[in-house]
Amino acid sequence: MRTILISFVIFNLALSGFCIAQDNGFEAPESFEEAQQMGEKVLDVGKKELPGIVKNIWNENVLPVWQKMYDWFYTNIWSKIKNLFGSRIEKEIETRKEIFEEEFEQEKKEVKKEAPGLFNYIRKFIRDIVKKFKILWK
Repeated sequence: MRTILISFVIFNLALSGFCIAQDNGFEAPESFEEAQQMGEKVLDVGKKELPGIVKNIWNENVLPVWQKMYDWFYTNIWSKIKNLFGSRIEKEIETRKEIFEEEFEQEKKEVKKEAPGLFNYIRKFIRDIVKKFKILWK
């Protein structure tokens, strides 16, 4: 029985070796020019079809996985966080909103006061740069 099993295993390994050694229709290039032509052909096909292949993989394989992860996170985790901290966050938003509006009005007034000086500074800066370029181009 043991010899039959060993001979059966050896026979199967030999058959698998013959299957691997079969011709797959690929012919090796005989010269450097043929190899170069094959390479150029592969590059042309890659340039034309690769973006579509990547887009297809992204849309059919990657994006659905990330969408499922987002949906799971949103339903299982985010809703709990929102329920836990929602009322506190809304109160904090309301108090900070008033402070923000007051500070925003003060900043607008300061910018209006500083704007003429800022425009003069920018104009002088550009004039100095133009003068330096005129000196360099002479």
